[in-house]
Amino acid sequence: MKRLVKNAYSALGSRKWLIHNVATNREREKREGVKQKWAMLKRYEPKSVLDISTNEGQSAALLPELVPGIPICSVKPMADCFRQVETFLLDNGPGNAFHYALGDETETTTIYRSEFSPSSSLLAMDCLHKSEFPHTANSWPEEIEVRRLDDLADAMSLEPPIVIKVDVQGFEDRVIAGGKETFGRAAALVIELTSYPLYQSQSTFEDVQEQLQMLGFVFRGGIDQMHSPKDGQILQFDALFENAGRISQ
Repeated sequence: MKRLVKNAYSALGSRKWLIHNVATNREREKREGVKQKWAMLKRYEPKSVLDISTNEGQSAALLPELVPGIPICSVKPMADCFRQVETFLLDNGPGNAFHYALGDETETTTIYRSEFSPSSSLLAMDCLHKSEFPHTANSWPEEIEVRRLDDLADAMSLEPPIVIKVDVQGFEDRVIAGGKETFGRAAALVIELTSYPLYQSQSTFEDVQEQLQMLGFVFRGGIDQMHSPKDGQILQFDALFENAGRISQ
């Protein structure tokens, strides 16, 4: 009997070990796949990276692996996300964090803090978003400070070539409007845009492309896409723009 019990525990332990290792390997493969998609950012040989987003620090954690030793400047409006990224950069720098949202004017306003942090936005969530992703629908207001990027740029000490990553859930046109000079100094930028309206009064791909064309940027394609869990339609994508006047072809 003791031997049977021992063998049973041994088999159970082996099964747990196997499940854990399969899950670990899958997570590692997933992360490596993401890194491969974003490895093209090395092409621009950045000396500084500006990470603008309304949510948690996924980018701040990934970018140092893609461009090790390059300063990451991260802008986060929500207090807990800011603290998380600030701590990460202190431990894994170089880099610094700024506790603001970016927009086209200086103000104190409210962000719609989603229960699923990456879906938080300064704009109210539209019906399509709630329908496609019900787990994101619950939200509450959080007071935040908004600044113009061009007003903060000196304190950021961004050394060119600059790569900018933007993930602001529909607020892209306001961010660009408040940072034209800084955006114009970038060699390339990756900006998350939507194919269908997910937030009320949000900017469209056409709006953003027109703004960036005025600053000398050319659309080069998509890096990643988010599909509808219902029918597979493309809802969001990370668009790559190059500054034609600042990089060699």
